[in-house]
Amino acid sequence: MDLRQLRYFVAVAEELHFTRAANRIRVAQPTLSQQVQLLERELGVTLLKRTKRRVELTHPGRIFLREAQRLLSGAADAMHAVQSAQAGKLGRVILVCGPTPAYIGMLGLLQLHRRLFPQVEVRLIESPARDAIVTVEQGKADVGLIVQHFESQVLTCATVLELPLLAALPTTHALASVDRLSLKQLAKEPFVLFGQRRSGFYGRVSAVCNSCGFTPQVFDEVEDLHTLIYLVGAGYGVSLMPATLEPTTHPGVVLVPLKEKSATLEISMISRADQASPVVLGFLDTVRTWCREAWRP
Repeated sequence: MDLRQLRYFVAVAEELHFTRAANRIRVAQPTLSQQVQLLERELGVTLLKRTKRRVELTHPGRIFLREAQRLLSGAADAMHAVQSAQAGKLGRVILVCGPTPAYIGMLGLLQLHRRLFPQVEVRLIESPARDAIVTVEQGKADVGLIVQHFESQVLTCATVLELPLLAALPTTHALASVDRLSLKQLAKEPFVLFGQRRSGFYGRVSAVCNSCGFTPQVFDEVEDLHTLIYLVGAGYGVSLMPATLEPTTHPGVVLVPLKEKSATLEISMISRADQASPVVLGFLDTVRTWCREAWRP
């Protein structure tokens, strides 16, 4: 018994007429009759009662029709599913995201991919950048968005987004009301920095300050961006924050644009160099599209 025989039988059972069934599925009537007879012989039951004037389903035939229709429908669903998977329209993507990319606004990315690929599930994991790299290298995540550049024989890394850095000041600060300031004006201020000294964000802020001729006086290092904002608002120091892609409010804190155009933060996308999954490749394209359209200085 094969799917072709099931399709032949269902056509006859639904039409109750061999000629109409043959025309419907575009096969010669003798071939159709022969295949139905072979099916009955294999099953050991009579499915159709034939007379010169009419064709009727037997009781086993009615039962078998229901099951045959179900099997054909399942086969069609399976074929559609595998074709959708090959086109990158069905499956799952695991995205590991560093805290900074999560902070800048991932909502638009997820909404775009859900609109383009409604049957693809995206699972989001938030992790420090150093752990995110290992997670993608080990195949526990498909894609990573982080603040870091690195060399790897396993991963590919590409900058997908460059965001301006803003000065984060308490509302009571003397420079809180200016439209724009130079980073050099904060050279003697205590800084509250996000991450540890080897993290991408920490390293980038230090590098930007160094390019302006000073090393930031670090009052505290925190592992949570929201904690950083609270400390700045409480007057413990100043900081640098990336511009966000979604409207945000920070009570007690103002974000002031910098005059230095080089004061930016790069968001990088990482994935395994041998990645060949159509679902993941489709998601990578979505990331590129979203990043290209999301921020236009």
